[in-house]
Amino acid sequence: MAKGSLKNESQRVILSIGDIIIDRMMNQVGILIERTRRIDMIMDDVYMWEVKWLTTLTNVVEVPHANFLEEETLKLWIVLGTYDWHSIDGGTFEL
Repeated sequence: MAKGSLKNESQRVILSIGDIIIDRMMNQVGILIERTRRIDMIMDDVYMWEVKWLTTLTNVVEVPHANFLEEETLKLWIVLGTYDWHSIDGGTFEL
C-alpha cells in the first residue's frame, strides 16, 4: 500500500469519545476518553487522544501504554491493523 493510499485510508477512520481500540500485539483494550488540541510549532495543530487502557487476564507481562496518542498516528495504526477499532457509532475499519 503506497504512502498516499495510507493517508487516504486513514481519513476514513473517524474517532469518537467512547470508541474502543484493541492492541493486538499486547492484547490490551483501550477506551478513547478525550480529544485535545495541541499547538506544535512545526505541524501547527496536533490532536491527541487520552486513552484509558484496560488490562486483560491473558497478559503474562504488563507493559504500560502511553495514556495519550497522537490522532494521525492512531489512525495509521488502525489502518495497518496494529489496533482493531470499534466505534461507538458502529463503524469499524476494513480494507
